[in-house]
Amino acid sequence: MQAPSPGPGPVTIRPGRDGGLAEGAEVGGYTVVRQLGRGAMGAVYEAVDGGGDAVALKVLHAHVDADPAGRDRLRREAAALQRLRHPAVAQVLDAELEGPYAFVVTELVDGVTLEEEVDARGPLDAADLFSLADQLADALEAVHAAGVVHRDLKPSNVMITAAGPVLIDFGIAQGPGDARTTSTGFVMGTPGYIAPELLDGGAPVAETDWWSWAALLSFAATGRSPFGVRPTELVLRRSREGRPDLVGLPARSTRALAGALQADPGRRFGPTEVARALRRDLDDALGGAPAAWEDLDGTQRIVQAFETERVALPTQVVGPGVAAGAAAGATTTSLPVPSTPPPPPPASVPPAASTAPVRADEAAVADPGDPTQTMTALERDRMQAQDGGTRAIPVGDARYKGYDQLVTELPEEPQPYVRPVHPRRPGSALALAVPLVVLAATRPLIGFGVLVAIVVVCRMVATSGDALHHRRERRGVRGSDGFVATLLFPWHALVGALGVIPAVLVGACAGVLCVVAGWWLFGAGHLVLLPRGDLEARSVGGMNEEIVFNGVLAGAMIVALVATWFGPAGRTAREGGRILFARLAPGRWGAAVFVVACLVLAWVFAAPLLDEPPLIEWWPLSGAPDLL
Repeated sequence: MQAPSPGPGPVTIRPGRDGGLAEGAEVGGYTVVRQLGRGAMGAVYEAVDGGGDAVALKVLHAHVDADPAGRDRLRREAAALQRLRHPAVAQVLDAELEGPYAFVVTELVDGVTLEEEVDARGPLDAADLFSLADQLADALEAVHAAGVVHRDLKPSNVMITAAGPVLIDFGIAQGPGDARTTSTGFVMGTPGYIAPELLDGGAPVAETDWWSWAALLSFAATGRSPFGVRPTELVLRRSREGRPDLVGLPARSTRALAGALQADPGRRFGPTEVARALRRDLDDALGGAPAAWEDLDGTQRIVQAFETERVALPTQVVGPGVAAGAAAGATTTSLPVPSTPPPPPPASVPPAASTAPVRADEAAVADPGDPTQTMTALERDRMQAQDGGTRAIPVGDARYKGYDQLVTELPEEPQPYVRPVHPRRPGSALALAVPLVVLAATRPLIGFGVLVAIVVVCRMVATSGDALHHRRERRGVRGSDGFVATLLFPWHALVGALGVIPAVLVGACAGVLCVVAGWWLFGAGHLVLLPRGDLEARSVGGMNEEIVFNGVLAGAMIVALVATWFGPAGRTAREGGRILFARLAPGRWGAAVFVVACLVLAWVFAAPLLDEPPLIEWWPLSGAPDLL
């Protein structure tokens, strides 16, 4: 694979004092400006192309280039990057993999690594941490959608730029169809950021990247590697046992990150649980007021307004530029995979002998026989700043705890109040409508009055319940809720009654129009369905039996009921109806009893229809209104 190059150009290699390329050296038509980073596999330089544009030039070391495996790894990196189109992944501009010198050219990423940012300015705050987690999650989703597994996600492989974090160094990434990049019995990666299943010979999959994502976030939140940095055997043992160092984090984030770093993939938390915990801690940090969110592709993401200068503001805030892939392989090593898991740690470590591990950039002499090292001043200062200097800071192995131990020690997380959701009960609603329609067939005004009363009661219940739930969502559940609800019920009753007016007017108008139309359509001399046989009927050209007009009233009641229940402000009444059904007729048996009771009531109301002739009672009016 070879992308178009700005031209063959001369290959002028002038070694610098460190064995790398000197300033002004030309490789494949690119002129070296300065070295940006140097790792085990190669070095990354800032260079300019023939048009004077700045680029990042990654060149393999001579001894690595001489090994065919070195070029294979560079080829995989270029292939992985070319499959990706995402702002958080540096784009490949050119590649030369078959000539005398192998190199890859990418766009220049201006910023510092996350490791350098945290070392210089300390752990990220809640807003920065959530923004980092959110943007990296979006980038990882794009990486995995392209069929690529990064496999080496760590703080030194994440750049902090003006536009947000950028993933770099895909040198050991694995795509679809790629062969394993290491020999049998070895795994390539960085201790403390390699998923435990990879240590046991498992295949790299998307879930292993998410484990590394959680480990990276733990470093960003605490300023410390989650499983320490040395000795390597102790770091690997802690990661195998799922015992991260999360001292100083809020309880909610501690639970989520510890859950995401569990050794067993079957028990491991996913990115959704972690993001939700970080977001809620951000809400708490903002004083309990939820931040503004926007929904992108079904995933809630933080709005640009909440991105802080640590993560996505001008580059001069975060430091000098570094190219994509700038410390490629600097701390990535091939680790032997033991045939059997290492022995379990001792049951307890005496506090006097337990000291904190040292970061790689904080030089402290380690005793190879001692599983822990001396806590540095920088690490101690960070811990004291997080803890406010008021608590004893655990040191050494006592700081590394598994999920099961953490959940028993952390304070119980207060659960937010969730208002109950009452299911719809269409069957019960239809059963209640039957006696109302039958009643209106002989007593239309009484039937409509009962409908209005039912709607008023439903709105009163919904208004009172909504106020109760809103109060509990803001303040939590309190013992005085019942007393306050009773005290405010008269006001809610008034609001519910007044809110019925629009729905009642619509329903009444619809019902009256139906009655007028029916009385005219089936009146004397018009459409005759059930003709009367008396002289009066024949003298006017035909008249219908009274039962036809009972049917008109029943039909008008159906129209009025639908217009009232589903018309203006009907939603509140329906919600109140669901609450009442749940309280008065709960469950299947309650619904069955309610339906039977409604049918019995309808039979009782239907008794006047059996009279000869069936009568229509217009009470509270003295007689039928003059509709025509």
